[in-house]
Formats: sequence, structure tokens, C-alpha cells
Amino acid sequence: MGNRYVTNAVLHHVYLWGYSGRALPRWARQAIAGTELHRAWFLGFNGFFEQDGTRYGLARPYPSTQ
Repeated sequence: MGNRYVTNAVLHHVYLWGYSGRALPRWARQAIAGTELHRAWFLGFNGFFEQDGTRYGLARPYPSTQ
């Protein structure tokens, strides 16, 4: 259990790093391309998230309150 928990914690941290708008340099993206780290950063950077079983992102934006 411990190893997967650490992995999830790292992936969550990378997701939040991307979600905060921090871009990775091209060389770093190429170095981690195709890994879970890249996917976590990419989803965060592009604003993807799930709430109450509904996934929101580029194709399905979060509903406006206006």
C-alpha cells in the first residue's frame, strides 16, 4: 500500500503544479513524455478535473454562474 500512496501523492503534486499554470520547459516535457508524470502535469496545466463523477476540461468547460 505504501508505495502506491507515495506515487499518487507525487502525481497529485505534479498535477497541482501544472494546474497552477507552471509550464515545463520543452526538454523536460520531452524527457517525461508518455509517462504518468507527463499526463498528470498535462491534465493539470489544461485545467482538467473531476467533480461529482463529471469530468470537466477543454471539451466540457465548468458551467458558468452568470
